[in-house]
Amino acid sequence: MIQPLRTVHRGAFVALAFVLPVVIVAGIARRHPRLLSSAAAVQFSSAHLLRRSESLWSKHVLRTEFYSDSIRTGDIDVVVGPSEDLNEPDLLLYWSVEQPASDSLPASARLVGPFIAGKSFVLPLNVDRSGYLVLFSLPHQTVFDVAKVEKLP
Repeated sequence: MIQPLRTVHRGAFVALAFVLPVVIVAGIARRHPRLLSSAAAVQFSSAHLLRRSESLWSKHVLRTEFYSDSIRTGDIDVVVGPSEDLNEPDLLLYWSVEQPASDSLPASARLVGPFIAGKSFVLPLNVDRSGYLVLFSLPHQTVFDVAKVEKLP
């Protein structure tokens, strides 16, 4: 009674020995390439630079550039690029009118998008056009860094 089951299990393990490496290699080959931290910022043909700063963030040196687009009047784009690789998983970029408490997001914080170095994000600006950019670590559930943004033109 046990011998037929052993035979089936042996056949299943031999099949898995060939199938699993093929699946792993195919998965690695289909994976999206990771963007490097030195990726160039996307430049728009109708955009002009409003402000550039490397000392805006409180804990890390992040190059932050604000762009205005003549086609989309009133919208401000932000491009954030770290000077060194950030070893923090799954960072999310938020915009908040209120300053974040120690390690938690304010209730009014709005998700701008998943942080990708050099990617352009449209800021959901309020009336006075000032606030805080917040990098939030999703796995650690903590605020990674905060940048106070003064009134944008």
